[in-house]
Amino acid sequence: MLFRGEHETSYRYSRPVFLEPHLVRLTPLGNASQRLDSFSLEVFPPPAGRCDILDASGNPATRLWFDGLHESLTVCTRFEARTLRANPFDYLLDPAAAHLPVQLPEHERAALWPYLAAQGCPACGRLGMELAAACGGLPVDFLNRLTDWLYRNVRVEVRQAPGVWEPSRTLELSRGACRDVTLVFMEVCRQAGLPARFVSGYQAGDADQEERDLHAWPEAYLPGAGWRGYDPTLGLAVADAHLALAAAHHPELCMPLSGAFRGAGVTAALSHRIRLETEA
Repeated sequence: MLFRGEHETSYRYSRPVFLEPHLVRLTPLGNASQRLDSFSLEVFPPPAGRCDILDASGNPATRLWFDGLHESLTVCTRFEARTLRANPFDYLLDPAAAHLPVQLPEHERAALWPYLAAQGCPACGRLGMELAAACGGLPVDFLNRLTDWLYRNVRVEVRQAPGVWEPSRTLELSRGACRDVTLVFMEVCRQAGLPARFVSGYQAGDADQEERDLHAWPEAYLPGAGWRGYDPTLGLAVADAHLALAAAHHPELCMPLSGAFRGAGVTAALSHRIRLETEA
């Protein structure tokens, strides 16, 4: 699927401020599941300097730094990218993925340790044990059942306030934003012995939909298949209708724009606009 998009984020300040360095994670990933064809990043005010980097999780990012005082900051990206995986089950599992918890070699387990570190949420642990028992501990069946359970039992809502809820709160309220549901999925997987990570990106959605927003979904690591995405807010395994921008063991490491400013008694107003077109 071909994605064409434009994403604009603006901050306006109540008085001029000094902008500290900012980090932008809005470049679509290039990997086995998707290909980036074109990308541009415009920033106003023009930064004093910029540097394209790979962050700690291996995501492409741009670091910006500024001189002087400014009343606003606008970051605009334009891109064209293509998703390549129409079949989310196009793999042959390794015998290590035959049963939960997955059996990982020592060095692979060390590399995946952050993606296995659970918070210890009791409700997530109970849910994972119930689902694992129902499917005989088969990892792929477990992931499908978890996706379906969250889709049926947690109502998805749009929440503009920053931050991610703890998994226990999302399960207690039976509602949450996509990022909250993603964290529940990750916690259940990790307690069951499946590495899981947070992904930020775009979802194709309805072609007639005018208002767009960033989307979040989880990926689980299956030996022999690698990282595979699931979307519990839609009740499906991720194929070519999702375009990833960043993936990490913690949601803060997927923030599209992060940074700070210096100024006493200053308030900031945030606005954003996403235009997205898709073509099969």
